[in-house]
Parts: sequence; C-alpha cells; structure tokens
Amino acid sequence: MPDKEECCQQVLTCDLRALRRDVNEVIKLLKILVDERRSEDAPFTSAPAPAPAPAPAPVNNRREVLTDRETEVFQLLVTGMSNHQIGRRLGITERTVKNKLHTIYRKIGVSGRAEAIAQHFGAPDRHDGSSD
Repeated sequence: MPDKEECCQQVLTCDLRALRRDVNEVIKLLKILVDERRSEDAPFTSAPAPAPAPAPAPVNNRREVLTDRETEVFQLLVTGMSNHQIGRRLGITERTVKNKLHTIYRKIGVSGRAEAIAQHFGAPDRHDGSSD
C-alpha cells in the first residue's frame, strides 16, 4: 500500500495533467477570441460581403434543453473547473462528469470544452463552413 507521500504525489500529478489539459483548452479559446477580434478590427474592403450564414440559436435558448444536472455541470465548466473539480463539487464521479459533458456538447452543437466555453461567451459559430 502506498504511503501518504506517494498518494499525494499521485494526486498532484493527476491534478497537474488536468490543469495542463485545461490550459490547452483555454489557449484554444483565446485563439478563437483573438481571431474574432482581429476580424472585427480588419479594415473594410470594397468587395461585397458574403451572404451571412443563418444565425445559430442563442446559447441561452440552447441551454434550455439541458437537464438540471447538465446545466449545473455546464455552469461549472464555464468557470474553468476541471472534470475532477466539477465531480467533487457535485458529488459525482469524474466519469459521470465526462458523460454529462459529452451529452451537453451534443445538445449545444459543439465538439469540445473550448468550443462550448467560446459559444457561451459569445464567440462566433465556427461551423459556418469558413476555413481558418
């Protein structure tokens, strides 16, 4: 049986891995936001603008389809909590958090954590067929 120090090291290692994943997700989100800001600041050209894609339903309307538990998980997700932290806060396993997140992503039409957060904070829909 591992001693207390080894257990602490394992927990710290796990937390650091989760933190690294979260930082990578935040970096992706920031890149999306920076790209959007740059496109807003770009000078207008004389070329006609392409026809806008149909506007996606607002995030708040989409969130109405979430269950109460999914809404709780989503609210903690957008605060930057890791799956482990969300699980501890809600008294559920990390695996249950992951399952809830996958259901949430499907319901709101995103592919992952960064996109869900970006959509929540009003970043443009990246599924409009445009290439980066």
